[in-house]
Amino acid sequence: MRKIPAFLPAALYYGLIYVLSDRPIRGIPRLFPLQDKIFHFILYAVFGLLLIQGLNRVRVEKAVRFAALIALGIAAAGLDEFHQSFVPGRTADWADAAADILGVLAAWGGVRLYLRFRPSYPWKRGGP
Repeated sequence: MRKIPAFLPAALYYGLIYVLSDRPIRGIPRLFPLQDKIFHFILYAVFGLLLIQGLNRVRVEKAVRFAALIALGIAAAGLDEFHQSFVPGRTADWADAAADILGVLAAWGGVRLYLRFRPSYPWKRGGP
């Protein structure tokens, strides 16, 4: 039961995504092409970071955590698009789901890069 609080930030953030998806799109100006896809990507990149935080508290192999991250990202993207198909003025779009999944993958890649190149040793920081 102690692992459930580890996923609370991700669950609350997904609740925010659900609330945003429940609103019909009206009066939102298009500022640039693919604006919707970029917003999906950013929202789900943050969601991916929160999922990674929760998954890191589960003691299983890295491959299992990665598989769980991908499975949860795909499930969340699919549920979000399915939910949007019932909201007036919104549609389910496979490209939105792809942007969502890519956002989760980008979060994973960003964390991997950070952990690889972080200044954790004195010689990496440039001093003793």
